[in-house]
Amino acid sequence: MTGVEIAIIIGLTMAGSIVHGSVGIGLGLVAAPALVAIDPGFAPGPLLLASQIVGIRHVLAEFDGADIDAWKRGLLGVPIGVIGALLVLELMSDKLLAITVGSLTALAAALLLGGWNLARTPRAETVAGAVCAFSSLTAALPGPPLVCVYADMKPSTMRPTASLLILSVTSLGFFALLATGNFGSHEFELLGWLMPGVIAGLIASRWVRPHLDRLWFRPLVLVVALIGGLALVGRQLFL
Repeated sequence: MTGVEIAIIIGLTMAGSIVHGSVGIGLGLVAAPALVAIDPGFAPGPLLLASQIVGIRHVLAEFDGADIDAWKRGLLGVPIGVIGALLVLELMSDKLLAITVGSLTALAAALLLGGWNLARTPRAETVAGAVCAFSSLTAALPGPPLVCVYADMKPSTMRPTASLLILSVTSLGFFALLATGNFGSHEFELLGWLMPGVIAGLIASRWVRPHLDRLWFRPLVLVVALIGGLALVGRQLFL
């Protein structure tokens, strides 16, 4: 790691952690494109595990606000998403993984910027659980499918509900990644590089959460994610 790369890692993980600590998702959405360009090993395992530091905060501090029924319905789809993701990872090269992360980031950001939401039905919640698991283990992006389905929830409800489901996915997915050789000593080292920014961002997010109603915050985050995703794809295709 060069000094510049370390600064980028800390800065982006801090920014992503602030967003995740405020909205309930966002660490992978903000940080994944640039980090995967530095080292493809950052996704999915290290980024996914790092985001759980923030997710645990939401579950512990706001558990009473969680929609437990929505979480349970989401769990029904998780095994399907995990199996599909593991099959894809076995067939995917580092370059293809980078293109996938960038494409999914850009698509998710564009959909959310466009205001695309789904009606929150039991079936939609189950499908969201499957897509959450798949995108978690292929691109470290568990949040976008949940935001699309949970759009009608208050932030204080969405944060713990989404975090409960993502924690469930990560618990199952981590052991699956270990068993299939997709998480080893190198990924543990990368996880260590993420920790300073994640912890700093989590601390800073306590001052951001009260300002979530400001109109500029969410669109600005999504625009940054969209540009980052497109830049990552362009880097892989043209450089």
